[in-house]
Amino acid sequence: MRVPTPAGALLAAGLVLTGCATVVTGVAGPAGGPRTDATDADLRVHLAEEGGATDRVARNALADVLAYWEQTYPELFGGEFGPVDGGFWSIDPAETDPADLPGGPCFPDDLADLADNAYHCADEDVVVYDRAWLAELAEDYGAFVVAEIMAHEIGHAVQAHAGLDQPSIIAETQAECFAGGWTRWVVEGRSAHFVVRPKELDPYLLGYLYFGDAVGSSPDAEDAHGSLFDQLSAFQEGYAEGPVACAAFDTSRVYTEEEFEAEEEATGGDLPYRDVVDGTDDLLATFWDQALTSGFPGTGPLGGRLDLPDVRAADGPGMVCSGAGAELDLQYCTADDSVRYDAAGLLEPAYEDVGDFAVTTLLGLPYAMAVRGQRGLSVDDAAAVTASVCAVGWLARELHLGHVDGPGLAISPGDVDEAAVVLLQYATELTVVPESGLSGFELVDHFRQGFVDGGRACRF
Repeated sequence: MRVPTPAGALLAAGLVLTGCATVVTGVAGPAGGPRTDATDADLRVHLAEEGGATDRVARNALADVLAYWEQTYPELFGGEFGPVDGGFWSIDPAETDPADLPGGPCFPDDLADLADNAYHCADEDVVVYDRAWLAELAEDYGAFVVAEIMAHEIGHAVQAHAGLDQPSIIAETQAECFAGGWTRWVVEGRSAHFVVRPKELDPYLLGYLYFGDAVGSSPDAEDAHGSLFDQLSAFQEGYAEGPVACAAFDTSRVYTEEEFEAEEEATGGDLPYRDVVDGTDDLLATFWDQALTSGFPGTGPLGGRLDLPDVRAADGPGMVCSGAGAELDLQYCTADDSVRYDAAGLLEPAYEDVGDFAVTTLLGLPYAMAVRGQRGLSVDDAAAVTASVCAVGWLARELHLGHVDGPGLAISPGDVDEAAVVLLQYATELTVVPESGLSGFELVDHFRQGFVDGGRACRF
């Protein structure tokens, strides 16, 4: 987030691009006990380590993902998916003998170039992965990480077989969307080798901190993968809407990845905390006034007027609305139409840990509750929570597209990423968001809906 002049800028925490992969926390076997593993006779992984756990999981994943596409590909593109002709190759840069590899354009002479990566090479229709790297990821995130990486790479094989040819950022997010569609298939219990439960997907989304492009990267780069939110939202779109939505990805899709302006890159950091808090108060007032009175492109005015809620810091007893109940870190108090926040207990740590748009995101939640309350809508149930989270996504959308009239703050590269991260890391706490029964994964999906579809998704 930035002041819309050359004077200052804000960026999110830096993200690191690491090959072409994703991270999921989950389990590699069903809750009821292990299922039969795929064997080498079912699916051969060349140079697989005999008895190796990583290759076993990779083989199981590839068998499942191929089964998914055997069913899904004809429905989506017509015809059969067919075999991945170049096969699947497991390498360890420290141990694999280059003479054992087939050579050609998909296998560089120096195995160090294959380290810490997994990829599909369309030239020879081959999937290659560094099993040592995957083993490290599995230790940190669970065995299902290997499955998700395989799903992403087979997504690229699907693109090659279907003749899809898009710029890198579209191809990468589309492959992630395909992986999301497969994950929903797993969650529904249709996989032969894996099970994952929806609540186990929260850590998976945080994995995009490691696999999104660095903040400030160009979306037009030859190897662009997209921002954290670009990849995360693509996965969630596939999970929620299925592969038909993924196949429709094209240049009309809104991406949040963008390059820094010179002044933003030079500052390399957030606006001062106090400036963000004060600026957010003004920004929310401006956004909601416009939403009610004149609307935005694609979303007409909601109608009515807003009596601005009092946004104020409080702590201890001051965070107890009407003097009764639990102390909260963030709330809309209906008794006096105030938005209250605990600076030391919530906003300041979120600002330091995540970034300054985390502050805007958090304050936007009870502010949206205040709008709902003034419109005669509920403010204390799951519908209020989901609508408020959606509204913050809507705010981020209109800021990103430059549709908010004269705000004191403007969005910067990485800001939308920060919104997703703070929802995952902070909004699942009951002192921050009222009990709704929703996981962080589900909260972020409602934010995504507001960002993608605008106000019509948010039920105000």
